[in-house]
Amino acid sequence: MESIKNLQSPVGQWGYIVVDENGFVIDASPDFCRHFSFIRTELLGISLAQVIEGTSKNLTPPTEHQQVIFGVIKDHSCFIRVDRQDNHIFYSIILRQEEINIYELNSFMKTIEKSKFQKKSSKGNRYSFEDIIGESPLMNQIKELAARIGTSNSTVLLTGESGTGKELFAQAIHGLSSRKNHPFVAVNCAAIPDELFESEVFGYEAGAFSGAKKEGKPGKIELAHNGTLFLDEISELPYQAQGKLLRVLQEREVERLGGTGSKNVDIRIITATNRDLKMLVQEGKFRQDLFYRLYVFELKIPSLRQRKSDILPLAYHFINELNEKLVLNVSYLTPELQEWLVSYQWPGNVRELKAFIERGMNIVEGDTLTLEGSFLISAYEAADQKTDLEEITIPISLEEAVSQAEIAAIKQALKVSDGDRTRAAQILNIHLASLYRKIAKYKLK
Repeated sequence: MESIKNLQSPVGQWGYIVVDENGFVIDASPDFCRHFSFIRTELLGISLAQVIEGTSKNLTPPTEHQQVIFGVIKDHSCFIRVDRQDNHIFYSIILRQEEINIYELNSFMKTIEKSKFQKKSSKGNRYSFEDIIGESPLMNQIKELAARIGTSNSTVLLTGESGTGKELFAQAIHGLSSRKNHPFVAVNCAAIPDELFESEVFGYEAGAFSGAKKEGKPGKIELAHNGTLFLDEISELPYQAQGKLLRVLQEREVERLGGTGSKNVDIRIITATNRDLKMLVQEGKFRQDLFYRLYVFELKIPSLRQRKSDILPLAYHFINELNEKLVLNVSYLTPELQEWLVSYQWPGNVRELKAFIERGMNIVEGDTLTLEGSFLISAYEAADQKTDLEEITIPISLEEAVSQAEIAAIKQALKVSDGDRTRAAQILNIHLASLYRKIAKYKLK
Protein backbone atom coordinates (compact mmCIF):
# COMPACT_ATOMS: atom_id res chain seq x y z
CA MET A 1 0.00 0.00 0.00
CA GLU A 2 2.98 2.33 0.40
CA SER A 3 3.17 2.79 -3.38
CA ILE A 4 -0.42 4.04 -3.37
CA LYS A 5 0.08 6.34 -0.40
CA ASN A 6 3.06 7.97 -2.11
CA LEU A 7 0.97 8.87 -5.17
CA GLN A 8 -0.67 12.27 -5.43
CA SER A 9 -4.31 11.58 -4.63
CA PRO A 10 -6.86 13.44 -6.78
CA VAL A 11 -9.12 15.85 -4.95
CA GLY A 12 -12.78 14.90 -4.80
CA GLN A 13 -15.46 16.46 -2.64
CA TRP A 14 -16.56 13.05 -1.42
CA GLY A 15 -13.26 11.19 -1.52
CA TYR A 16 -11.90 8.64 -3.95
CA ILE A 17 -11.34 4.93 -4.52
CA VAL A 18 -8.44 3.26 -6.32
CA VAL A 19 -8.65 0.20 -8.59
CA ASP A 20 -6.00 -1.95 -10.24
CA GLU A 21 -5.64 -2.78 -13.94
CA ASN A 22 -8.22 -5.56 -13.59
CA GLY A 23 -10.88 -3.26 -12.15
CA PHE A 24 -10.75 -4.40 -8.52
CA VAL A 25 -10.68 -1.97 -5.60
CA ILE A 26 -7.29 -1.77 -3.85
CA ASP A 27 -7.79 1.36 -1.72
CA ALA A 28 -10.44 3.86 -0.59
CA SER A 29 -10.07 7.22 1.12
CA PRO A 30 -11.55 7.78 4.61
CA ASP A 31 -13.82 10.52 3.19
CA PHE A 32 -15.28 8.12 0.63
CA CYS A 33 -15.95 5.45 3.25
CA ARG A 34 -17.48 7.97 5.66
CA HIS A 35 -19.76 9.72 3.15
CA PHE A 36 -21.07 6.51 1.57
CA SER A 37 -21.07 4.37 4.74
CA PHE A 38 -18.56 1.82 3.52
CA ILE A 39 -16.11 -0.16 5.61
CA ARG A 40 -12.74 0.07 3.86
CA THR A 41 -11.75 -3.56 4.41
CA GLU A 42 -15.03 -4.73 2.86
CA LEU A 43 -14.33 -2.70 -0.28
CA LEU A 44 -10.89 -4.14 -0.93
CA GLY A 45 -10.84 -6.73 -3.69
CA ILE A 46 -14.39 -6.25 -4.99
CA SER A 47 -15.26 -5.20 -8.53
CA LEU A 48 -15.63 -1.49 -9.33
CA ALA A 49 -19.07 -2.17 -10.83
CA GLN A 50 -20.24 -3.38 -7.41
CA VAL A 51 -19.39 0.03 -5.94
CA ILE A 52 -20.24 2.47 -8.74
CA GLU A 53 -23.26 1.55 -10.85
CA GLY A 54 -22.92 2.41 -14.50
CA THR A 55 -19.15 1.90 -14.72
CA SER A 56 -17.14 -0.82 -16.36
CA LYS A 57 -14.36 -2.47 -14.42
CA ASN A 58 -12.17 -2.31 -17.53
CA LEU A 59 -12.61 1.44 -18.05
CA THR A 60 -9.23 2.96 -18.86
CA PRO A 61 -9.00 6.77 -18.82
CA PRO A 62 -6.92 8.79 -21.27
CA THR A 63 -3.22 9.04 -20.47
CA GLU A 64 -2.89 12.80 -21.12
CA HIS A 65 -6.06 14.16 -19.53
CA GLN A 66 -8.54 13.28 -16.87
CA GLN A 67 -11.89 11.87 -17.87
CA VAL A 68 -15.27 12.53 -16.30
CA ILE A 69 -17.95 9.85 -16.21
CA PHE A 70 -21.33 9.52 -14.55
CA GLY A 71 -22.20 6.89 -11.97
CA VAL A 72 -24.47 6.05 -9.04
CA ILE A 73 -23.17 5.18 -5.58
CA LYS A 74 -25.79 4.00 -3.10
CA ASP A 75 -28.54 5.95 -4.91
CA HIS A 76 -26.37 9.11 -5.09
CA SER A 77 -25.92 10.38 -8.67
CA CYS A 78 -22.32 11.58 -9.04
CA PHE A 79 -19.87 12.97 -11.52
CA ILE A 80 -16.69 10.95 -11.18
CA ARG A 81 -13.26 12.15 -12.25
CA VAL A 82 -11.11 9.26 -13.50
CA ASP A 83 -7.34 9.65 -13.42
CA ARG A 84 -4.49 7.21 -14.05
CA GLN A 85 -1.35 7.26 -11.96
CA ASP A 86 1.23 4.57 -12.68
CA ASN A 87 -0.66 1.26 -12.66
CA HIS A 88 -3.55 2.55 -10.56
CA ILE A 89 -6.79 4.28 -11.55
CA PHE A 90 -8.35 6.84 -9.19
CA TYR A 91 -12.12 7.45 -9.16
CA SER A 92 -12.61 10.83 -7.47
CA ILE A 93 -16.22 11.58 -6.51
CA ILE A 94 -17.71 14.97 -7.41
CA LEU A 95 -21.25 16.09 -6.61
CA ARG A 96 -21.31 19.64 -7.98
CA GLN A 97 -21.00 20.42 -11.68
CA GLU A 98 -19.02 23.63 -10.97
CA GLU A 99 -16.12 21.50 -9.73
CA ILE A 100 -15.65 20.17 -13.27
CA ASN A 101 -13.58 22.27 -15.67
CA ILE A 102 -14.63 22.95 -19.26
CA TYR A 103 -12.36 20.32 -20.76
CA GLU A 104 -13.68 17.64 -18.42
CA LEU A 105 -17.30 18.57 -19.12
CA ASN A 106 -16.70 18.45 -22.87
CA SER A 107 -14.98 15.09 -22.44
CA PHE A 108 -17.98 13.81 -20.52
CA MET A 109 -20.44 14.96 -23.21
CA LYS A 110 -18.30 13.45 -25.97
CA THR A 111 -18.29 10.14 -24.09
CA ILE A 112 -22.08 10.17 -23.96
CA GLU A 113 -22.38 11.00 -27.66
CA LYS A 114 -19.85 8.30 -28.57
CA SER A 115 -21.77 5.75 -26.53
CA LYS A 116 -25.04 6.69 -28.23
CA PHE A 117 -23.43 6.46 -31.66
CA GLN A 118 -21.90 3.06 -30.93
CA LYS A 119 -25.25 1.70 -29.75
CA LYS A 120 -26.96 3.11 -32.81
CA SER A 121 -24.39 1.91 -35.33
CA SER A 122 -23.33 -1.46 -33.91
CA LYS A 123 -25.82 -3.26 -36.20
CA GLY A 124 -25.36 -6.64 -34.59
CA ASN A 125 -21.59 -6.93 -34.14
CA ARG A 126 -20.79 -7.07 -30.45
CA TYR A 127 -17.10 -7.99 -30.40
CA SER A 128 -13.81 -6.41 -31.41
CA PHE A 129 -10.22 -7.62 -31.34
CA GLU A 130 -9.97 -6.22 -27.80
CA ASP A 131 -12.47 -8.89 -26.75
CA ILE A 132 -10.28 -11.72 -28.07
CA ILE A 133 -8.36 -12.82 -24.99
CA GLY A 134 -4.93 -14.30 -25.63
CA GLU A 135 -1.37 -13.06 -25.95
CA SER A 136 0.38 -16.30 -26.90
CA PRO A 137 2.68 -16.00 -29.94
CA LEU A 138 0.32 -18.10 -32.05
CA MET A 139 -2.74 -16.07 -31.05
CA ASN A 140 -0.98 -12.75 -31.63
CA GLN A 141 0.02 -13.94 -35.08
CA ILE A 142 -3.56 -14.91 -35.94
CA LYS A 143 -4.97 -11.62 -34.61
CA GLU A 144 -2.42 -9.61 -36.60
CA LEU A 145 -3.30 -11.49 -39.80
CA ALA A 146 -7.03 -11.11 -39.10
CA ALA A 147 -6.59 -7.37 -38.57
CA ARG A 148 -4.88 -7.06 -41.94
CA ILE A 149 -7.65 -9.03 -43.62
CA GLY A 150 -10.27 -6.91 -41.88
CA THR A 151 -9.46 -3.76 -43.82
CA SER A 152 -10.22 -5.42 -47.16
CA ASN A 153 -13.54 -6.51 -48.68
CA SER A 154 -12.38 -10.00 -49.65
CA THR A 155 -14.19 -13.17 -48.65
CA VAL A 156 -12.79 -14.87 -45.53
CA LEU A 157 -12.97 -18.55 -44.54
CA LEU A 158 -12.51 -19.16 -40.81
CA THR A 159 -11.52 -22.72 -39.92
CA GLY A 160 -10.90 -24.37 -36.59
CA GLU A 161 -12.42 -26.67 -34.02
CA SER A 162 -15.78 -26.00 -32.41
CA GLY A 163 -15.60 -23.48 -29.59
CA THR A 164 -12.44 -21.67 -30.69
CA GLY A 165 -14.22 -18.35 -31.27
CA LYS A 166 -14.72 -18.19 -35.01
CA GLU A 167 -17.76 -15.90 -34.81
CA LEU A 168 -15.90 -13.60 -32.45
CA PHE A 169 -13.17 -13.26 -35.08
CA ALA A 170 -15.81 -12.68 -37.77
CA GLN A 171 -17.34 -9.81 -35.82
CA ALA A 172 -13.93 -8.33 -35.05
CA ILE A 173 -13.02 -8.40 -38.75
CA HIS A 174 -16.31 -6.71 -39.60
CA GLY A 175 -15.59 -4.06 -36.96
CA LEU A 176 -12.34 -3.12 -38.70
CA SER A 177 -13.80 -2.93 -42.18
CA SER A 178 -15.37 0.02 -43.98
CA ARG A 179 -18.71 -1.77 -43.43
CA LYS A 180 -18.54 -1.52 -39.63
CA ASN A 181 -21.46 0.92 -39.43
CA HIS A 182 -23.66 -1.41 -41.47
CA PRO A 183 -25.31 -4.74 -40.54
CA PHE A 184 -23.47 -7.85 -39.39
CA VAL A 185 -25.88 -10.70 -40.11
CA ALA A 186 -25.03 -14.18 -38.80
CA VAL A 187 -26.56 -17.38 -40.17
CA ASN A 188 -25.97 -20.82 -38.65
CA CYS A 189 -26.27 -23.12 -41.65
CA ALA A 190 -26.57 -26.20 -39.41
CA ALA A 191 -29.49 -24.78 -37.41
CA ILE A 192 -31.89 -24.11 -40.30
CA PRO A 193 -33.79 -27.11 -41.73
CA ASP A 194 -33.03 -27.79 -45.41
CA GLU A 195 -36.60 -27.08 -46.49
CA LEU A 196 -36.54 -23.62 -44.89
CA PHE A 197 -33.00 -22.62 -45.76
CA GLU A 198 -33.66 -20.92 -49.09
CA SER A 199 -36.61 -18.89 -47.82
CA GLU A 200 -34.65 -17.76 -44.73
CA VAL A 201 -31.39 -16.89 -46.46
CA PHE A 202 -32.55 -15.81 -49.93
CA GLY A 203 -36.02 -14.55 -48.98
CA TYR A 204 -39.29 -15.17 -50.77
CA GLU A 205 -41.96 -13.35 -52.73
CA ALA A 206 -45.66 -13.16 -51.87
CA GLY A 207 -47.41 -16.47 -52.49
CA ALA A 208 -44.15 -18.36 -53.02
CA PHE A 209 -45.46 -21.25 -50.90
CA SER A 210 -48.28 -22.14 -48.55
CA GLY A 211 -48.09 -20.02 -45.42
CA ALA A 212 -45.87 -17.35 -46.96
CA LYS A 213 -46.46 -13.77 -45.86
CA LYS A 214 -48.61 -11.75 -48.25
CA GLU A 215 -45.93 -9.10 -48.66
CA GLY A 216 -43.07 -11.59 -48.97
CA LYS A 217 -39.95 -11.47 -46.83
CA PRO A 218 -36.35 -10.38 -47.40
CA GLY A 219 -33.72 -13.01 -46.66
CA LYS A 220 -30.57 -12.73 -44.59
CA ILE A 221 -28.57 -11.77 -47.68
CA GLU A 222 -30.74 -8.71 -48.34
CA LEU A 223 -30.65 -7.78 -44.64
CA ALA A 224 -26.85 -7.74 -44.81
CA HIS A 225 -26.81 -5.21 -47.68
CA ASN A 226 -23.78 -2.88 -47.37
CA GLY A 227 -22.60 -4.97 -44.42
CA THR A 228 -21.26 -8.45 -43.67
CA LEU A 229 -22.99 -11.81 -44.03
CA PHE A 230 -21.50 -14.44 -41.71
CA LEU A 231 -22.30 -18.03 -42.67
CA ASP A 232 -21.37 -20.27 -39.76
CA GLU A 233 -21.05 -24.04 -40.31
CA ILE A 234 -20.87 -23.47 -44.07
CA SER A 235 -20.11 -27.18 -44.52
CA GLU A 236 -23.76 -27.91 -43.66
CA LEU A 237 -25.12 -25.73 -46.45
CA PRO A 238 -27.62 -27.77 -48.53
CA TYR A 239 -26.13 -28.73 -51.90
CA GLN A 240 -28.90 -26.99 -53.87
CA ALA A 241 -28.42 -23.79 -51.89
CA GLN A 242 -24.69 -23.91 -52.60
CA GLY A 243 -25.41 -23.14 -56.27
CA LYS A 244 -27.54 -20.12 -55.38
CA LEU A 245 -24.90 -18.83 -52.98
CA LEU A 246 -22.30 -19.17 -55.72
CA ARG A 247 -24.39 -16.91 -57.94
CA VAL A 248 -24.60 -14.33 -55.16
CA LEU A 249 -20.82 -14.37 -54.88
CA GLN A 250 -20.27 -14.14 -58.62
CA GLU A 251 -22.97 -11.68 -59.64
CA ARG A 252 -23.59 -9.84 -56.34
CA GLU A 253 -27.31 -10.27 -56.79
CA VAL A 254 -29.95 -12.36 -55.06
CA GLU A 255 -33.21 -13.85 -56.33
CA ARG A 256 -35.96 -14.50 -53.84
CA LEU A 257 -37.76 -17.82 -53.72
CA GLY A 258 -40.70 -17.60 -56.13
CA GLY A 259 -39.35 -14.40 -57.65
CA THR A 260 -38.81 -13.56 -61.30
CA GLY A 261 -36.14 -10.89 -60.93
CA SER A 262 -32.88 -10.32 -59.09
CA LYS A 263 -31.86 -7.64 -56.63
CA ASN A 264 -28.33 -6.26 -56.43
CA VAL A 265 -26.63 -6.63 -53.04
CA ASP A 266 -23.38 -5.23 -51.75
CA ILE A 267 -22.14 -7.61 -49.07
CA ARG A 268 -18.95 -9.09 -47.72
CA ILE A 269 -19.13 -12.78 -46.94
CA ILE A 270 -17.30 -14.43 -44.04
CA THR A 271 -17.76 -18.16 -43.57
CA ALA A 272 -16.72 -20.59 -40.85
CA THR A 273 -16.44 -24.34 -40.48
CA ASN A 274 -14.92 -26.94 -38.19
CA ARG A 275 -14.77 -29.52 -41.00
CA ASP A 276 -12.33 -30.08 -43.86
CA LEU A 277 -14.01 -28.51 -46.90
CA LYS A 278 -11.37 -29.94 -49.24
CA MET A 279 -12.29 -33.44 -48.11
CA LEU A 280 -16.00 -32.67 -48.57
CA VAL A 281 -15.24 -31.49 -52.11
CA GLN A 282 -13.48 -34.79 -52.83
CA GLU A 283 -16.46 -36.69 -51.43
CA GLY A 284 -18.83 -34.73 -53.68
CA LYS A 285 -20.64 -33.12 -50.73
CA PHE A 286 -19.47 -29.58 -51.36
CA ARG A 287 -19.23 -27.76 -54.69
CA GLN A 288 -15.67 -27.25 -55.86
CA ASP A 289 -16.47 -23.97 -57.62
CA LEU A 290 -18.05 -22.58 -54.44
CA PHE A 291 -15.08 -23.75 -52.38
CA TYR A 292 -12.65 -21.75 -54.48
CA ARG A 293 -14.90 -18.69 -54.23
CA LEU A 294 -14.82 -18.96 -50.44
CA TYR A 295 -11.16 -19.92 -50.21
CA VAL A 296 -9.74 -16.42 -50.77
CA PHE A 297 -8.36 -15.86 -47.27
CA GLU A 298 -8.29 -18.81 -44.87
CA LEU A 299 -7.78 -17.98 -41.22
CA LYS A 300 -7.09 -21.02 -39.03
CA ILE A 301 -8.16 -20.32 -35.44
CA PRO A 302 -5.95 -22.36 -33.07
CA SER A 303 -7.40 -24.75 -30.53
CA LEU A 304 -6.99 -23.99 -26.84
CA ARG A 305 -4.49 -26.83 -26.38
CA GLN A 306 -2.31 -25.18 -29.05
CA ARG A 307 -2.07 -22.01 -26.93
CA LYS A 308 -1.88 -23.26 -23.37
CA SER A 309 -0.38 -19.98 -22.13
CA ASP A 310 -3.78 -18.35 -22.80
CA ILE A 311 -5.75 -20.78 -20.63
CA LEU A 312 -5.22 -19.06 -17.27
CA PRO A 313 -5.76 -15.50 -18.62
CA LEU A 314 -9.02 -16.72 -20.17
CA ALA A 315 -10.04 -18.39 -16.91
CA TYR A 316 -9.50 -15.19 -14.93
CA HIS A 317 -11.31 -13.20 -17.63
CA PHE A 318 -14.38 -15.42 -17.23
CA ILE A 319 -14.09 -15.18 -13.44
CA ASN A 320 -14.16 -11.38 -13.66
CA GLU A 321 -17.20 -11.48 -15.95
CA LEU A 322 -19.07 -13.85 -13.67
CA ASN A 323 -18.14 -11.89 -10.55
CA GLU A 324 -20.26 -9.05 -11.91
CA LYS A 325 -23.02 -11.30 -13.22
CA LEU A 326 -23.33 -13.41 -10.06
CA VAL A 327 -22.29 -10.65 -7.61
CA LEU A 328 -19.33 -12.65 -6.32
CA ASN A 329 -15.81 -11.81 -5.24
CA VAL A 330 -13.71 -14.70 -6.58
CA SER A 331 -10.10 -13.69 -7.19
CA TYR A 332 -7.99 -16.83 -7.12
CA LEU A 333 -7.43 -20.30 -8.56
CA THR A 334 -5.45 -22.74 -6.42
CA PRO A 335 -2.10 -23.92 -7.89
CA GLU A 336 -3.53 -27.44 -8.20
CA LEU A 337 -6.50 -26.23 -10.22
CA GLN A 338 -4.27 -24.04 -12.38
CA GLU A 339 -2.07 -27.03 -13.15
CA TRP A 340 -5.11 -29.13 -14.05
CA LEU A 341 -6.55 -26.41 -16.28
CA VAL A 342 -3.31 -26.16 -18.25
CA SER A 343 -2.85 -29.93 -18.58
CA TYR A 344 -6.44 -30.69 -19.66
CA GLN A 345 -6.90 -31.00 -23.44
CA TRP A 346 -10.15 -28.95 -23.72
CA PRO A 347 -11.85 -30.67 -26.69
CA GLY A 348 -14.59 -28.02 -26.51
CA ASN A 349 -11.97 -25.25 -26.47
CA VAL A 350 -12.83 -21.77 -25.12
CA ARG A 351 -16.55 -22.54 -24.97
CA GLU A 352 -15.86 -25.53 -22.73
CA LEU A 353 -13.49 -23.54 -20.52
CA LYS A 354 -16.10 -20.82 -20.03
CA ALA A 355 -18.76 -23.38 -19.10
CA PHE A 356 -16.32 -25.04 -16.70
CA ILE A 357 -15.53 -21.77 -14.91
CA GLU A 358 -19.22 -20.83 -14.74
CA ARG A 359 -20.00 -24.18 -13.18
CA GLY A 360 -17.34 -23.57 -10.54
CA MET A 361 -18.55 -20.03 -9.86
CA ASN A 362 -22.02 -21.31 -9.09
CA ILE A 363 -20.79 -23.62 -6.33
CA VAL A 364 -17.75 -21.73 -5.02
CA GLU A 365 -17.41 -20.87 -1.34
CA GLY A 366 -15.17 -17.92 -0.59
CA ASP A 367 -12.85 -16.14 -3.00
CA THR A 368 -10.98 -19.14 -4.45
CA LEU A 369 -11.83 -21.88 -6.96
CA THR A 370 -10.24 -25.14 -5.85
CA LEU A 371 -9.56 -28.56 -7.34
CA GLU A 372 -10.51 -30.69 -4.37
CA GLY A 373 -13.12 -28.46 -2.71
CA SER A 374 -15.89 -29.11 -5.25
CA PHE A 375 -17.13 -31.58 -7.84
CA LEU A 376 -15.60 -29.46 -10.62
CA ILE A 377 -13.26 -32.12 -11.90
CA SER A 378 -15.18 -35.32 -11.20
CA ALA A 379 -17.23 -35.27 -14.41
CA TYR A 380 -14.18 -34.51 -16.51
CA GLU A 381 -12.20 -37.34 -14.94
CA ALA A 382 -15.11 -39.63 -15.75
CA ALA A 383 -14.82 -38.69 -19.41
CA ASP A 384 -11.28 -40.08 -19.47
CA GLN A 385 -12.19 -43.39 -17.92
CA LYS A 386 -12.40 -46.42 -20.19
CA THR A 387 -15.81 -47.87 -20.86
CA ASP A 388 -16.57 -50.93 -18.78
CA LEU A 389 -15.84 -53.85 -21.12
CA GLU A 390 -18.42 -56.00 -19.34
CA GLU A 391 -21.16 -53.78 -20.76
CA ILE A 392 -20.04 -54.40 -24.35
CA THR A 393 -20.85 -57.74 -25.96
CA ILE A 394 -18.41 -59.29 -28.41
CA PRO A 395 -19.43 -58.03 -31.88
CA ILE A 396 -20.12 -60.37 -34.74
CA SER A 397 -19.35 -57.79 -37.44
CA LEU A 398 -17.46 -54.54 -38.00
CA GLU A 399 -20.77 -52.68 -38.34
CA GLU A 400 -21.91 -53.92 -34.94
CA ALA A 401 -18.56 -52.95 -33.40
CA VAL A 402 -18.87 -49.41 -34.77
CA SER A 403 -22.48 -49.17 -33.57
CA GLN A 404 -21.60 -50.29 -30.05
CA ALA A 405 -18.66 -47.89 -29.92
CA GLU A 406 -20.91 -45.00 -31.00
CA ILE A 407 -23.58 -45.96 -28.46
CA ALA A 408 -21.01 -46.12 -25.65
CA ALA A 409 -19.47 -42.77 -26.65
CA ILE A 410 -22.85 -41.04 -26.88
CA LYS A 411 -24.01 -42.42 -23.52
CA GLN A 412 -20.77 -41.30 -21.87
CA ALA A 413 -20.99 -37.81 -23.41
CA LEU A 414 -24.60 -37.42 -22.29
CA LYS A 415 -23.63 -38.58 -18.80
CA VAL A 416 -20.74 -36.13 -18.56
CA SER A 417 -22.90 -33.27 -19.85
CA ASP A 418 -25.80 -34.10 -17.50
CA GLY A 419 -28.04 -34.71 -20.49
CA ASP A 420 -27.19 -31.45 -22.25
CA ARG A 421 -27.17 -32.53 -25.90
CA THR A 422 -25.47 -29.40 -27.17
CA ARG A 423 -22.63 -29.96 -24.71
CA ALA A 424 -22.53 -33.67 -25.56
CA ALA A 425 -22.17 -32.85 -29.27
CA GLN A 426 -19.24 -30.59 -28.44
CA ILE A 427 -17.55 -33.35 -26.42
CA LEU A 428 -18.03 -35.78 -29.32
CA ASN A 429 -16.89 -33.12 -31.81
CA ILE A 430 -19.93 -33.68 -34.05
CA HIS A 431 -22.80 -31.45 -35.10
CA LEU A 432 -25.86 -31.30 -32.88
CA ALA A 433 -28.02 -32.47 -35.80
CA SER A 434 -25.78 -35.55 -36.18
CA LEU A 435 -26.14 -36.32 -32.48
CA TYR A 436 -29.94 -36.14 -32.72
CA ARG A 437 -29.90 -38.51 -35.73
CA LYS A 438 -27.71 -41.03 -33.91
CA ILE A 439 -29.84 -40.85 -30.76
CA ALA A 440 -32.90 -41.60 -32.89
CA LYS A 441 -31.05 -44.30 -34.83
CA TYR A 442 -30.00 -46.16 -31.70
CA LYS A 443 -33.21 -45.31 -29.83
CA LEU A 444 -31.32 -43.81 -26.91
CA LYS A 445 -33.06 -41.87 -24.14
